[in-house]
Amino acid sequence: MYAGKNQSDKQQTPQQLTWKQKLKNFLTSDFKIKHESNEKVAAAVAVGVLVGILPIWGFQMMVGVAIAQFFGLNRLVVLATSNISLPPMIVGVLYGSYLCGCLVFNDVPEASMDNISLDMMLSSGKCYFVGAIILAIISAAIAYIISFLLLHLLRRKTQQQ
Repeated sequence: MYAGKNQSDKQQTPQQLTWKQKLKNFLTSDFKIKHESNEKVAAAVAVGVLVGILPIWGFQMMVGVAIAQFFGLNRLVVLATSNISLPPMIVGVLYGSYLCGCLVFNDVPEASMDNISLDMMLSSGKCYFVGAIILAIISAAIAYIISFLLLHLLRRKTQQQ
């Protein structure tokens, strides 16, 4: 009876877990990445971010899963991270893509966040498409580095315990 009480003390309810423990549980159990290397998981995150920003609307998840399958990456991680272009983020992604393209072509940005219109975006299509590719590559590299470092830190702490 007493031994059972000690075991129940070791198992914490979700309300008692710290945010680090919740994040660790999420990464290891929900995504099934416990036995995958940090490099593979970080690569899956990077692929998801890359296809999520690329201007292939409607095909982002299919392309992401195909790339994950080809390279042997975790498809669920790719799918989750490819959803970077959700409605709250899409304005920033579109505008950031446009600004990156303007930098490449040495164009003066015609749009600001106050006066974006469809006609203006269509006339600046090359800036947007080239900028989206550049922004996707840069964002994927940053996502790889951040996720690799986070996984390295989180997994190192759990191995020490």
